[in-house]
Amino acid sequence: MKKIIKGLLGQAFINQIRPLKIKYFPNEFQKESIKRENEALLKRKKLFSHYIKQGDLCFDVGANIGNRVGPLLDIGARVVAVEPQKSCYDILAKKFGDKITLVTKGLSDEEGIKKFFISDEPTISSFSEEWINAVKNDRFKDANWDKVVEIEMTTLDKLISEFGVPVFIKIDVEGYEVEVLKGLHSAINLISFEYTVPEQTMKVIDCINYIQKANKNIECNYSIGESMELATQNWLSADKMKTYILSEEFVKTGFGDVYVRTKQ
Repeated sequence: MKKIIKGLLGQAFINQIRPLKIKYFPNEFQKESIKRENEALLKRKKLFSHYIKQGDLCFDVGANIGNRVGPLLDIGARVVAVEPQKSCYDILAKKFGDKITLVTKGLSDEEGIKKFFISDEPTISSFSEEWINAVKNDRFKDANWDKVVEIEMTTLDKLISEFGVPVFIKIDVEGYEVEVLKGLHSAINLISFEYTVPEQTMKVIDCINYIQKANKNIECNYSIGESMELATQNWLSADKMKTYILSEEFVKTGFGDVYVRTKQ
């Protein structure tokens, strides 16, 4: 019967109605997946809404397919989404359209052209060969980075000169966070960047150091994994955070996001 329907309607039509089937007639696995994603969206929105208000400008660096873009838009933020991976920025364009400003470049410490290593798992594509070499034998041992493309690079300073100073910059670039932050020389109210430990423990400290160069009056917190909940009730000074990053307790967290804000 499926073959007959496919023959009558054509594969293109089948491909068009499949998402509608999932949306309106989901199986149990799909229902659970939708439930988890909705819960994650609410957690992101809850965290961001403490620090971002309607009309605030936000940069999402390494936007991927927009799991942070959506909650920011729900709050009413103006979003500049930076994503160099075509398979991802095509989805961003289709999903959000003119609700966002889409920048299809990479970010680094200077303008130019860089090699981008595309993984068969799009969320772990990276500009950093060092990071790939650090994670490919253990954390992501089943992944491959077989495709290499050249990407035009810009800097955070250039984005700020074009779009203005953002209230919040989120950075998730798979081990290339330090290079992105080297291209920033303005004090930003709130920055988050992804961390991976123990593979790049010292890089986490380096990121804080570069933020501190532009803004000496900072304090830090962190969120473990995708919990989207700050791990400590009280924010830590930059020095205390850098010391804590070296502790066994922090290294055991594996990955997550460090949040750095202007001291309140």
